[in-house]
Amino acid sequence: MSNHDRPMLTRGGFLVVSAMTLGAASAAGVAASWDATSARAADAPGRTRPGGGGQNGAGFVEAVLAAFRNHRLVAVGEGGAHGLQEHHDALAMLLADPRLPEVVNDVVVEFGNARYQATMDRFTAGEPVGNTDLRPVWRDTTQSPLGTWEEPVFEHVYRTVRAVNGTLAPDKRMRVLLGDPPIDWSKIEKRKDLEAFLVQRDAHAASVVEREVLRKGRRALICYGVGHVIRTSKQPALPPGLVSVIENQTGERVYTVASLVPLSGDPEGLARRLTGYPRRTVIPTSGTWLGDFNAGLLFPAVIRGSGSQPTNAMCGVALESVLDAGLYVGQPDSLTLSRENPAVYLDPGYWEELRRRNTLQGGIIDLDSYRQERSVRFTPQEVPPSLLC
Repeated sequence: MSNHDRPMLTRGGFLVVSAMTLGAASAAGVAASWDATSARAADAPGRTRPGGGGQNGAGFVEAVLAAFRNHRLVAVGEGGAHGLQEHHDALAMLLADPRLPEVVNDVVVEFGNARYQATMDRFTAGEPVGNTDLRPVWRDTTQSPLGTWEEPVFEHVYRTVRAVNGTLAPDKRMRVLLGDPPIDWSKIEKRKDLEAFLVQRDAHAASVVEREVLRKGRRALICYGVGHVIRTSKQPALPPGLVSVIENQTGERVYTVASLVPLSGDPEGLARRLTGYPRRTVIPTSGTWLGDFNAGLLFPAVIRGSGSQPTNAMCGVALESVLDAGLYVGQPDSLTLSRENPAVYLDPGYWEELRRRNTLQGGIIDLDSYRQERSVRFTPQEVPPSLLC
């Protein structure tokens, strides 16, 4: 499978799937942000569905806690781009809420290599773990070097759980489950060696959820990019994402929420319609104007076949069929990105390894840009007019 044939979620945040490899799981990339909520809240002004009444929204933390009353699994999808600060601000509030450990046993994350699960267990239990032992958790995932997860918000998730656990009795502590396959980069010498791990990303994470959460009678908060959270099982042209795999294999329904980050140009006025809601409002999709919104204008899934024009497989799909709720994190021009400190790439050993990984994948990125300060301003995803449904 060539680099152009494999399905992937791009840094820009939309799914690109080759018609030649529809059975494979999504590969490297950036995804979207997402949150779930459900609690009492006043109708947002002017947010009515044609022929219907006002639509209720709820605060993020309250909505997630409410979702756990009826679901053992709640997935929060990061939209727009990995490292979206506003998404992680909401997530940090949730993780620090003292009520969360009463309904959550595990936090399943995309940005951690399962090979280091024992290290993470020691860390979140409050044991001393040096930085040289901790960093490989996020540095050595299958996404490197396209995604190094060096942005502070990802490490902050681990440190927040550790801090919260320090206030809890041992039997109440939350466990962080690392969802990315246990790749050992020292044994990856060819592109095909990496592909063997890339194609099992969602399947591996689903097996972790089934084995460590469901079989043990536990409940989990799943923190992944939106491409893994939206339901694709009803779109036969797309490979099943994490949530679809979990539901198909276990029969356990996952409550899904994703950050709402409109595309460049605000097609169909999504950003405009969200202005009446307070930030961190979760809006359900079932029976609402949001549920009627065209998912292809929020989560484009581009099918790129051999010799054919790319098409957006999500065009015409109602948002309520792929997502249970949307999290409003702010207007696109106000959003920001968490950025890594360029100094982390000055470590000569780490830098040489990143260069090796990049070369192995055909030089997919300009590594030199990693050593430069980058703007924190978020830029909405640009999508060609031909793919805008």
